[in-house]
Amino acid sequence: MYQESIKKYYKPMLLIGLLAMVCAAIIFKLRNNQEAVQNDIKQELKPIGFAAQATLVKETNFSDAFTYRGTVEAAKMITLTAETDGKVTYSTIEKGLAVTKGSILVKVDPSTRSSGYQISEDTYNKAKADYNKLKELQESGNASGMEVENARLQMQNAASQLNISKKQVGKTSILAPETGTLIDKKINRGEYVTPGTTLGTMACLNEVLVNVFVQENEVAHLKKGNAAIVRADAYPNLTFTGKVSAIIPVASAAKTFPVEIRIVNNKVSRLLAGMNVSVTFDGEKQSTALVIPRTALTSYKKQSAVYLVHHSSGTVLTPIVLGKEYDTYLSVSRGLKAGDTVMTSGLLNVEPGKKLQSLTIKN
Repeated sequence: MYQESIKKYYKPMLLIGLLAMVCAAIIFKLRNNQEAVQNDIKQELKPIGFAAQATLVKETNFSDAFTYRGTVEAAKMITLTAETDGKVTYSTIEKGLAVTKGSILVKVDPSTRSSGYQISEDTYNKAKADYNKLKELQESGNASGMEVENARLQMQNAASQLNISKKQVGKTSILAPETGTLIDKKINRGEYVTPGTTLGTMACLNEVLVNVFVQENEVAHLKKGNAAIVRADAYPNLTFTGKVSAIIPVASAAKTFPVEIRIVNNKVSRLLAGMNVSVTFDGEKQSTALVIPRTALTSYKKQSAVYLVHHSSGTVLTPIVLGKEYDTYLSVSRGLKAGDTVMTSGLLNVEPGKKLQSLTIKN
């Protein structure tokens, strides 16, 4: 009876024991896994050292010159026009022809003007004779003062017309107003012209202009009469000296200001209209500045900053105030001093908890 009772409870108890062992094994496994996960998290949160490069802040001499691109233009463009009417009997106007001041470019048949001059001369002589006759009659009481005054006015008008006709006869020859080069032709021999007819265009290249657009922080240092060094792409080994002839005080849409440079074009290799050039201002001016490489620059609360390296406390984010830019360098007006060490690479690795493990300083 006792044995039967033991047999009755043996199997359930064995099953419970097995379940307890399985649960204990599971709990042990879960605890081990949890410890492993926590160890992994601790390893991930463990500060990781990083390498970086840095440079010393130093004072450097720089040229204050600034250069802009521009295009050469003729200092003076002249449109040649006829000043009288008639048929063109002679013309030397051809594209590319160099002419000197006073040389004859076009001749107009003077016969039309000559006949007009003759008519004006006859009209004047008659008006003069009528006036003189009326003056004599006035003296004898046979002509009124009104008649004499009208005759005088008619004579005066005739004299004016005669003077105009005389000038028009003299303008049948069109002369070059300046020394230059003909760049356009609008008339041919045998064509009829009237006053104002365009004959051609000439460019005067004894002086040329270059227009450049200068940034607002640099145009403030320019004055009319300042020297400028001009280099043409066509003549890489030559330099031309010009002077600032105009500074336009109205900015373009790009916030730059037009500046005009006038150049005396007297070299054997002349500047031609349309050539591309570089214009350098303040070519000889030097200045000393405290500088950092562009790669050292970062930002802090919308302000320029650098990572200043302290051997005792690692890297310190330091706000700075920038000055002028020099190619790959930036001048610093406040926030650093000569001899400071600033990071130039590895800036993205700087995070709370991370330590600077190795630092390479380059000059």
